[in-house]
Amino acid sequence: MKKTVLITGGSGGLGYKISCHFAKSNYRILWVSWSETEIIEAKQKLISNIQNVEIEYFVTDLSLTQGSQNVFNWVTENKWTIDVLINNAGFGSFGFFHLSDIEKEKKMILLNVFNLFQLTYLFLPEMISHNKGVIINISSNSSFIPLPKMLIYSATKAFVTHFSKGLREEMKLLKSNVRIMTICPAAIYDTNFKISGKMEQVKTFKGLATTTSDEVANDIWKAFLGKNDFVVSGKRMRFLYQFYSLIPYRILQYIAQMELKEA
Repeated sequence: MKKTVLITGGSGGLGYKISCHFAKSNYRILWVSWSETEIIEAKQKLISNIQNVEIEYFVTDLSLTQGSQNVFNWVTENKWTIDVLINNAGFGSFGFFHLSDIEKEKKMILLNVFNLFQLTYLFLPEMISHNKGVIINISSNSSFIPLPKMLIYSATKAFVTHFSKGLREEMKLLKSNVRIMTICPAAIYDTNFKISGKMEQVKTFKGLATTTSDEVANDIWKAFLGKNDFVVSGKRMRFLYQFYSLIPYRILQYIAQMELKEA
């Protein structure tokens, strides 16, 4: 039977690049996004590039508390079994916390944290009962240390990293074959992330460890086919990550703040 991958935010940016890998391997692709226009355009593009790909989609706003449950109900009604869940949807913001738009920050927490937590909670039991399946959670190198002026974003990604790594340990305790993968990309310069977060002038997108959506998608696919469940994505970021534990916190903060300066 054809396997199925569910990708939130799958019709744009990194999500689309990951979708290409799964489509080439004959997975049924399920996309969840808030923009039907983006989905339709991306679907046409993918179908034109890869023959016989099956794409289904569901339009919902995952920054709303009922969004995840709506997705689960859609999958259940169609009697699909999710072999791979990729929690990719998310966004960031830039600026001092006390000057931030509190409603936007709350939406970020709901999307980056609650949505990922609840989708995992809803789809994990069936995977455990079948003793197979993969959950891929897209975190960030921002999860490694707190980032001033990206405070809430880095905090949400810290949750994703700790939650995912901890859940992987729980699967080991259960002796389950379900895989939990944690992906921590460097700043990706060729997606809409910096534009939606009003970070076009922030140096990190042309900084020490900048990467591309193609490189991150390739890293994810390689890890998916292999055995690596914790991926620091981007060749330059992987090199720098080797030294994180050796560098004093204040120096790491200084480097981070230099990367987050506006040009």
